Amino acid sequence: MPYVRTRLGRFFYDERGASRHAGDPAIVLLHGLLFDGGMWRGQIESLSALGRVVAIDGPGHGKSEPPPRFMMEEHADALLDALGDLDIPRALIVGLSWGGMVAMRLALQHPAKVAGLALLDTSAQKQTLAERIRYRAFVALHRRVGIPYGLYLKEVAPLMFAPRTLLERPDLVETTYRRAMGFDREGVSRASLAVVVHRTSVLEKIDRIRCPTLVMCGRQDLATPPEHSENIARAIPGSRLVMLDDVGHMSTLEDADAVNQHLVPFARSITSS
Repeated sequence: MPYVRTRLGRFFYDERGASRHAGDPAIVLLHGLLFDGGMWRGQIESLSALGRVVAIDGPGHGKSEPPPRFMMEEHADALLDALGDLDIPRALIVGLSWGGMVAMRLALQHPAKVAGLALLDTSAQKQTLAERIRYRAFVALHRRVGIPYGLYLKEVAPLMFAPRTLLERPDLVETTYRRAMGFDREGVSRASLAVVVHRTSVLEKIDRIRCPTLVMCGRQDLATPPEHSENIARAIPGSRLVMLDDVGHMSTLEDADAVNQHLVPFARSITSS
């Protein structure tokens, strides 16, 4: 299986398409917490028609190895390791939630590697104290025994999916739950602590980002509410903000066509420039 070596262990990746011209930026896809590269299945075909696409499983998720304890800034450095191993000199980084958080840090720490950013349903801010306490309890429970499906439906799924999705697509909700529960629990716990408990704010820094940026958010996103995307769009010079109706946190799965309507033309403008 295809793996790259990083300071946080080996990351699994799925590669599609090919660059049309030497020097074209690759498109790198970074998923959200409790998901893996499969959450881009509604986008990868359209994007791979534009050039080289690499979907990377984050540490402790999908087929990637469980990481040591880490902070988000270390994850950005590990992503740099992965890009080097994949011989990607520059990339459009497309990240949802956790993926967007890593993408912004990569752009701050290694700006020469980033040709553009697409930031979906994400946040540049840290969690509130109440949220950190609540999430730490969930992480501890999951590490010991996992999350029962009933608790997932009550506490986690409403953060991930819009009410319409919960009502009309229970199969999607159940499938994503079962997939997440198959990940290594210790690896997921360490990633979750980095993302939702120990994450610091970069909102005060992202005005230094100078690459083209698309910011997108579901209007019914409860995990990273729209105001978080609005704050990002205000802070990053020249960025464009798109809000999606009837969509929650997992926009790529809930309404792939709506996401692609904006993401694909943006990606085309980056990869063909």
